[in-house]
Amino acid sequence: MAKLVFALKYVPDEEAAAVRKMLSEHHIEFYETTAGRWQISLAALWVRHDADFQKARALIYEDQLKRQASYREQKIAFWPAIMSHLKENPIEFAFTLFAIVFVAGLSVLPFYLTL
Repeated sequence: MAKLVFALKYVPDEEAAAVRKMLSEHHIEFYETTAGRWQISLAALWVRHDADFQKARALIYEDQLKRQASYREQKIAFWPAIMSHLKENPIEFAFTLFAIVFVAGLSVLPFYLTL
């Protein structure tokens, strides 16, 4: 009986392709279902044989740990990039900050006028 091994909802195409390639390289027979035209079905990867399920889950788990470490490094590197952009382009940064506050203020203003 087929078992769900990897749900594809909100998964980037690059990551989904890497998981497909990894399963193929390890000779794990799988198939893919799509969400369908109206996005009501489950987009996922399924293994055909119960014996391959544990092996596939272990491989995907290891891959997810590597990706998690990589994303954390990128997240840590995000704030220094923001600060360097602020130092390089203070006028653009100030204008962007002003625009955000202005739009947020316009969005909230009707609620304060009705009080």
